Amino acid sequence: MHQRLLPVLPACLIAALLLLAWPGYLSFDSALQFHEARTWVFLDLTPPLLPALWGILLRLGLPDTCAPLLLIWLSYGAGFGLLAKTALQQRQHLLAWVLALLGPACPLLILLLAQIWTDVLLAGFLLCASGLIVQCDRPGRWRQLSIGVILLMATGSRQNAVLAVMPLLVLWLTRHWPNRGLGWRATLGALLVVAFLGCKALLTNALVEQRLDFWAMVPLFDLQAVSVATGVQRLPPSVVGPGMSVDQLASAFHPYTVTQLFYQTRSGVTDPTVAPLSAQQKSELLAAWRRLPLELPWWLHRWRLFSALLGNHADDQLIGLADAAYMTDYADNPVLTRQWPSAHAQYRGLLDRLRPTPAYAPALYLWLGLAALFWRWRRGLLEPWRGAAMALCASAWVYTLPYFLIAPTAETRYVLWPALASWLVFLIALAARSGGRPAASVDA
Repeated sequence: MHQRLLPVLPACLIAALLLLAWPGYLSFDSALQFHEARTWVFLDLTPPLLPALWGILLRLGLPDTCAPLLLIWLSYGAGFGLLAKTALQQRQHLLAWVLALLGPACPLLILLLAQIWTDVLLAGFLLCASGLIVQCDRPGRWRQLSIGVILLMATGSRQNAVLAVMPLLVLWLTRHWPNRGLGWRATLGALLVVAFLGCKALLTNALVEQRLDFWAMVPLFDLQAVSVATGVQRLPPSVVGPGMSVDQLASAFHPYTVTQLFYQTRSGVTDPTVAPLSAQQKSELLAAWRRLPLELPWWLHRWRLFSALLGNHADDQLIGLADAAYMTDYADNPVLTRQWPSAHAQYRGLLDRLRPTPAYAPALYLWLGLAALFWRWRRGLLEPWRGAAMALCASAWVYTLPYFLIAPTAETRYVLWPALASWLVFLIALAARSGGRPAASVDA
């Protein structure tokens, strides 16, 4: 293969994987977003960016799930391709081949790539931004604008996405404005974060008619878990029906997801994803939740959930939280059918054979990337790969660790980006060499 075509190879590999699963997978969340895109009526369960983009592209003529799958293909194909192109510019041919071939081969990415989830799109945006940031040739204003827009879209993809964006923002400011002072870069970085979050809030306020209290799922789950562990009912009276008991909470308890709490008790529990909480409910819920860190059962519950989130999800209670390889019918959404069922069956068969292995354990990639970075750090790593590896590793861990406190379920999709970023750190540490032509100095 001619080396100039190497950066195109990742896009071809990504396209092949998406075609095997076409028209992708629709969990309940995805089917709801499909309905939002079709009707232009947005709920507050997820940020409205993905369904809004989906709706715009639907109106431009892209049918069904073509729009989100096109965004996934473009973001991942461009991200891996740009990284491979940078390696070629440095005459690091081994690294270019490794990034182009093994980058898209991350097992966890292959498992989740065709899922139409905001988490998948978030990882694609961050990957694409990373590829643009590390480019060796002099970046012009259009490239700087592209980086800013993509980081803005990443921030708007999930409620906590700004945590993953911030290390890449530091890399962008450090790499593309190396001659500016630390104070100047810090000020610009703070302004960009405020702008990103402000645009996200404006979009949400413009599109969502009723704001819900999705955050409340975490304290409700924690209070349920501690109630079951201690035998004392901890949920405030304002959020449960009459006669709520520990036995009811125990019968509705799933150690790795909160969803059963809302429909498996006799007395009933207020569901904050259906209607917003009242001021009294918020106050009482937060007051009860703030007392939990003083008790050991809360720490044990949070550690169990966090460990499951980072595991391979091979247990019977967890396998349904790893991925959602089906298409959910919702309201009047058009019924979608698998385009190549035979090829898809073989594809899924291969994925399922990997479930008992650590291949789908995000913790494997997180520790692998961190260990590889420390190992290679002592042996030298040229720019831009030194800065890129640091930023990707920081982004992975800064985004992952807060899930110890905020994860309402142990769904693998939450940590797709940390796993993919750490996989890239591992590949860079494995294949990048210490010699070679240094990257050109860049300053817009």
